Amino acid sequence: MESPPQELDEEKLDAAIADLLNEQRQSEDQRVAMLRPEFPQLLPQEDVSAQAALKENRLSSILRQKWAELSGAA
Repeated sequence: MESPPQELDEEKLDAAIADLLNEQRQSEDQRVAMLRPEFPQLLPQEDVSAQAALKENRLSSILRQKWAELSGAA
């Protein structure tokens, strides 16, 4: 069963989107204001480990691809 079509109030939709974007900007501005320039922004250790593993996986896949190209397999 389908519900009957409803009128889309574009002004309300635009206002709701604008409100959400303003809230997001304000929360980002507050977070940035709390950061102090004399302290570096540190990442949690697990994020650093995940990034290192990702780079390592990318490097190994690039090296495998290059090896295959040089050996004529690709």
